[in-house]
Amino acid sequence: MASSANGRLNLVFDADDTLWDSNVHFQEAFNEFVAAFDAAGLAHPRETIQESVRRAELELIRIDGYGRRPYVLALHRALRDLAPVELRDELRAAVRQIGETLIARDCTLLPDVEATLTELATRHQLLLFTKGQRDEQLLKLERAGLAPLFSRVETPREKNVASYRRLVDDARLAPESTFMIGNSPHSDVNPAVRAGLRAVYIPHPHTWELEHEEIDHGDERIIHLTGFRRLLELF
Repeated sequence: MASSANGRLNLVFDADDTLWDSNVHFQEAFNEFVAAFDAAGLAHPRETIQESVRRAELELIRIDGYGRRPYVLALHRALRDLAPVELRDELRAAVRQIGETLIARDCTLLPDVEATLTELATRHQLLLFTKGQRDEQLLKLERAGLAPLFSRVETPREKNVASYRRLVDDARLAPESTFMIGNSPHSDVNPAVRAGLRAVYIPHPHTWELEHEEIDHGDERIIHLTGFRRLLELF
Protein backbone atom coordinates (compact mmCIF):
# COMPACT_ATOMS: atom_id res chain seq x y z
CA MET A 1 0.00 0.00 0.00
CA ALA A 2 1.24 3.48 -0.85
CA SER A 3 1.98 5.86 1.98
CA SER A 4 3.21 9.39 2.39
CA ALA A 5 6.46 10.27 4.11
CA ASN A 6 4.69 10.55 7.47
CA GLY A 7 2.28 7.66 6.83
CA ARG A 8 -0.69 10.00 6.46
CA LEU A 9 -2.91 9.21 3.48
CA ASN A 10 -5.68 11.05 1.66
CA LEU A 11 -8.86 8.96 1.86
CA VAL A 12 -11.53 10.27 -0.49
CA PHE A 13 -15.03 8.93 0.15
CA ASP A 14 -18.17 8.71 -1.89
CA ALA A 15 -21.35 9.33 0.14
CA ASP A 16 -24.53 7.77 -1.30
CA ASP A 17 -24.54 4.00 -0.83
CA THR A 18 -21.02 4.14 0.56
CA LEU A 19 -21.63 5.98 3.85
CA TRP A 20 -25.42 5.73 3.93
CA ASP A 21 -28.31 4.11 2.10
CA SER A 22 -29.65 6.21 -0.76
CA ASN A 23 -30.64 4.47 -3.99
CA VAL A 24 -33.08 2.18 -2.20
CA HIS A 25 -35.08 5.32 -1.37
CA PHE A 26 -35.41 6.10 -5.08
CA GLN A 27 -36.41 2.51 -5.78
CA GLU A 28 -39.12 2.68 -3.14
CA ALA A 29 -40.35 6.04 -4.48
CA PHE A 30 -40.60 4.50 -7.95
CA ASN A 31 -42.56 1.55 -6.56
CA GLU A 32 -45.01 4.00 -4.99
CA PHE A 33 -45.27 5.83 -8.32
CA VAL A 34 -46.17 2.59 -10.10
CA ALA A 35 -48.69 1.79 -7.36
CA ALA A 36 -50.32 5.20 -7.88
CA PHE A 37 -50.82 4.40 -11.57
CA ASP A 38 -52.31 1.04 -10.67
CA ALA A 39 -54.67 2.67 -8.15
CA ALA A 40 -55.80 5.12 -10.85
CA GLY A 41 -56.65 2.21 -13.13
CA LEU A 42 -53.82 2.82 -15.60
CA ALA A 43 -52.44 -0.50 -16.76
CA HIS A 44 -49.07 0.62 -18.09
CA PRO A 45 -46.38 -2.08 -17.93
CA ARG A 46 -43.80 -1.35 -15.26
CA GLU A 47 -41.10 -1.24 -17.93
CA THR A 48 -42.96 1.51 -19.81
CA ILE A 49 -43.21 3.63 -16.68
CA GLN A 50 -39.54 3.00 -15.87
CA GLU A 51 -38.49 4.04 -19.37
CA SER A 52 -40.45 7.30 -19.15
CA VAL A 53 -39.06 8.15 -15.72
CA ARG A 54 -35.49 7.28 -16.78
CA ARG A 55 -35.72 9.42 -19.93
CA ALA A 56 -36.93 12.42 -17.90
CA GLU A 57 -34.41 11.74 -15.15
CA LEU A 58 -31.44 11.77 -17.52
CA GLU A 59 -32.67 14.98 -19.17
CA LEU A 60 -32.94 16.69 -15.78
CA ILE A 61 -29.56 15.41 -14.61
CA ARG A 62 -27.95 17.25 -17.53
CA ILE A 63 -29.64 20.46 -16.35
CA ASP A 64 -29.85 20.21 -12.56
CA GLY A 65 -27.46 17.41 -11.63
CA TYR A 66 -28.20 14.39 -9.49
CA GLY A 67 -30.52 14.57 -6.52
CA ARG A 68 -33.91 13.97 -5.00
CA ARG A 69 -35.60 17.10 -6.29
CA PRO A 70 -34.66 16.38 -9.92
CA TYR A 71 -35.97 12.85 -9.47
CA VAL A 72 -39.33 14.13 -8.23
CA LEU A 73 -39.50 16.43 -11.26
CA ALA A 74 -38.81 13.38 -13.43
CA LEU A 75 -41.81 11.63 -11.87
CA HIS A 76 -43.99 14.63 -12.71
CA ARG A 77 -42.74 14.62 -16.32
CA ALA A 78 -43.43 10.91 -16.65
CA LEU A 79 -46.90 11.46 -15.22
CA ARG A 80 -47.56 14.11 -17.86
CA ASP A 81 -46.40 11.77 -20.61
CA LEU A 82 -48.30 8.69 -19.46
CA ALA A 83 -51.52 9.84 -17.78
CA PRO A 84 -54.65 11.13 -19.53
CA VAL A 85 -55.65 14.69 -18.68
CA GLU A 86 -58.62 13.66 -16.55
CA LEU A 87 -56.42 11.66 -14.14
CA ARG A 88 -53.48 14.04 -13.85
CA ASP A 89 -54.70 16.01 -10.84
CA GLU A 90 -55.22 12.82 -8.84
CA LEU A 91 -51.79 11.53 -9.78
CA ARG A 92 -50.08 14.87 -9.17
CA ALA A 93 -51.31 14.76 -5.60
CA ALA A 94 -49.85 11.28 -5.22
CA VAL A 95 -46.53 12.36 -6.71
CA ARG A 96 -46.36 15.39 -4.42
CA GLN A 97 -46.72 13.07 -1.44
CA ILE A 98 -44.09 10.69 -2.81
CA GLY A 99 -41.74 13.62 -3.39
CA GLU A 100 -42.22 15.13 0.05
CA THR A 101 -41.43 11.79 1.65
CA LEU A 102 -38.36 11.22 -0.52
CA ILE A 103 -36.89 14.68 0.03
CA ALA A 104 -37.46 14.65 3.80
CA ARG A 105 -36.25 11.11 4.34
CA ASP A 106 -33.13 10.69 6.44
CA CYS A 107 -30.33 8.49 5.15
CA THR A 108 -29.37 5.68 7.51
CA LEU A 109 -25.66 5.20 8.04
CA LEU A 110 -24.41 1.86 6.82
CA PRO A 111 -22.93 -0.58 9.37
CA ASP A 112 -19.65 0.46 11.03
CA VAL A 113 -19.38 3.73 9.07
CA GLU A 114 -19.30 6.18 11.97
CA ALA A 115 -16.85 4.24 14.12
CA THR A 116 -14.58 3.45 11.19
CA LEU A 117 -14.43 7.04 9.93
CA THR A 118 -13.84 8.36 13.43
CA GLU A 119 -10.82 6.10 13.84
CA LEU A 120 -9.47 6.75 10.34
CA ALA A 121 -9.68 10.52 10.90
CA THR A 122 -7.18 10.25 13.74
CA ARG A 123 -4.39 9.21 11.35
CA HIS A 124 -5.41 10.22 7.81
CA GLN A 125 -6.99 13.11 5.94
CA LEU A 126 -10.62 12.36 4.97
CA LEU A 127 -12.32 14.09 2.04
CA LEU A 128 -15.82 13.69 0.64
CA PHE A 129 -16.24 13.62 -3.12
CA THR A 130 -19.79 12.80 -4.11
CA LYS A 131 -22.30 13.59 -6.82
CA GLY A 132 -25.58 15.28 -5.98
CA GLN A 133 -26.96 18.72 -5.33
CA ARG A 134 -24.64 20.38 -2.84
CA ASP A 135 -27.27 21.60 -0.38
CA GLU A 136 -28.83 18.14 -0.28
CA GLN A 137 -25.52 16.36 0.32
CA LEU A 138 -24.41 18.83 2.98
CA LEU A 139 -27.70 18.34 4.81
CA LYS A 140 -27.28 14.57 4.74
CA LEU A 141 -23.74 14.97 6.08
CA GLU A 142 -24.90 17.27 8.86
CA ARG A 143 -27.75 14.97 9.85
CA ALA A 144 -25.34 12.03 9.93
CA GLY A 145 -23.05 13.94 12.30
CA LEU A 146 -20.00 13.21 10.13
CA ALA A 147 -19.15 16.70 8.85
CA PRO A 148 -16.33 17.40 11.38
CA LEU A 149 -14.43 14.35 10.14
CA PHE A 150 -13.93 15.69 6.60
CA SER A 151 -11.39 18.35 5.71
CA ARG A 152 -12.99 19.00 2.33
CA VAL A 153 -16.39 18.33 0.73
CA GLU A 154 -16.72 18.44 -3.06
CA THR A 155 -19.92 17.82 -5.04
CA PRO A 156 -18.97 17.65 -8.73
CA ARG A 157 -21.68 17.35 -11.36
CA GLU A 158 -19.97 14.20 -12.65
CA LYS A 159 -17.19 12.07 -11.23
CA ASN A 160 -14.97 11.47 -14.23
CA VAL A 161 -11.25 11.55 -14.93
CA ALA A 162 -11.25 15.33 -15.35
CA SER A 163 -13.05 15.97 -12.05
CA TYR A 164 -10.65 13.70 -10.16
CA ARG A 165 -7.70 15.51 -11.64
CA ARG A 166 -9.25 18.84 -10.59
CA LEU A 167 -9.68 17.50 -7.06
CA VAL A 168 -6.02 16.45 -6.95
CA ASP A 169 -4.92 19.90 -8.14
CA ASP A 170 -7.32 21.96 -6.02
CA ALA A 171 -6.71 20.00 -2.80
CA ARG A 172 -2.99 19.56 -3.55
CA LEU A 173 -3.15 15.79 -3.15
CA ALA A 174 -0.31 13.43 -3.95
CA PRO A 175 -1.90 10.81 -6.24
CA GLU A 176 0.36 8.02 -4.98
CA SER A 177 -0.98 8.46 -1.43
CA THR A 178 -4.64 9.12 -2.34
CA PHE A 179 -7.39 6.49 -2.37
CA MET A 180 -10.95 6.85 -3.67
CA ILE A 181 -13.40 4.73 -1.68
CA GLY A 182 -16.89 3.95 -2.95
CA ASN A 183 -19.54 1.55 -4.22
CA SER A 184 -19.71 2.64 -7.86
CA PRO A 185 -17.40 1.13 -10.49
CA HIS A 186 -18.53 3.80 -12.96
CA SER A 187 -18.00 6.87 -10.76
CA ASP A 188 -15.74 5.85 -7.88
CA VAL A 189 -13.34 3.17 -9.04
CA ASN A 190 -12.55 3.31 -12.75
CA PRO A 191 -12.23 7.09 -13.29
CA ALA A 192 -10.19 7.50 -10.11
CA VAL A 193 -7.71 4.86 -11.26
CA ARG A 194 -7.54 6.41 -14.73
CA ALA A 195 -6.74 9.74 -13.05
CA GLY A 196 -3.75 8.18 -11.28
CA LEU A 197 -5.28 7.41 -7.87
CA ARG A 198 -5.84 4.09 -6.15
CA ALA A 199 -9.34 2.87 -5.33
CA VAL A 200 -11.20 0.79 -2.79
CA TYR A 201 -14.39 -0.84 -4.03
CA ILE A 202 -17.07 -1.63 -1.41
CA PRO A 203 -20.14 -3.01 -3.20
CA HIS A 204 -23.66 -2.10 -2.12
CA PRO A 205 -26.64 -4.32 -3.00
CA HIS A 206 -28.74 -1.39 -4.22
CA THR A 207 -26.19 0.46 -6.35
CA TRP A 208 -27.96 2.34 -9.16
CA GLU A 209 -27.79 0.27 -12.34
CA LEU A 210 -26.26 3.15 -14.30
CA GLU A 211 -23.30 3.06 -11.93
CA HIS A 212 -22.50 -0.56 -12.83
CA GLU A 213 -19.39 -1.17 -14.91
CA GLU A 214 -16.73 -3.82 -15.27
CA ILE A 215 -13.76 -3.54 -12.91
CA ASP A 216 -10.31 -4.93 -13.64
CA HIS A 217 -9.89 -7.03 -10.51
CA GLY A 218 -6.39 -7.89 -11.65
CA ASP A 219 -5.34 -4.24 -11.31
CA GLU A 220 -3.27 -3.98 -8.13
CA ARG A 221 -4.39 -0.36 -7.73
CA ILE A 222 -7.95 -1.56 -6.99
CA ILE A 223 -8.80 -3.17 -3.64
CA HIS A 224 -12.10 -5.00 -3.20
CA LEU A 225 -13.55 -5.06 0.34
CA THR A 226 -16.65 -6.83 1.59
CA GLY A 227 -17.40 -4.43 4.44
CA PHE A 228 -16.70 -0.86 5.50
CA ARG A 229 -14.95 -1.74 8.75
CA ARG A 230 -12.29 -3.64 6.82
CA LEU A 231 -10.88 -0.24 5.85
CA LEU A 232 -9.18 -0.30 9.27
CA GLU A 233 -7.18 -3.35 8.13
CA LEU A 234 -5.85 -1.31 5.19
CA PHE A 235 -5.36 2.13 6.66
